[in-house]
Amino acid sequence: MKTMKNSKKDKEVLQVKEEFMPVDTRPLDSKHRITLGGRLYRLLMSKMKIDSYQVYVGKGGDILLRPAVSIPSSEAWVYQNPEVIGRIRKGVKESVEGKTEKVNNLEKFLSDL
Repeated sequence: MKTMKNSKKDKEVLQVKEEFMPVDTRPLDSKHRITLGGRLYRLLMSKMKIDSYQVYVGKGGDILLRPAVSIPSSEAWVYQNPEVIGRIRKGVKESVEGKTEKVNNLEKFLSDL
């Protein structure tokens, strides 16, 4: 999935090159709303906690619902700072690769940072 800004409307444009499979057909209710249905909801929630969806509309009228989660505003700075999020991702990658060190003296380790 590729995201870029649309200078014409100054809105985000999403280019999707992904295969989609039909899952269900959902009717509109009397207020023109659509629900995901229990089966799809359980499937999505088993993979991640979702609290909202970003809605995208294609030129041909197709609608893409992109699952999203909100983060507390006190933690947003991490995602707004490329250096910080880069260091976190690097640390997680190193941890997965087993590139960790055991710290015997935590106070000394922290003072050396």
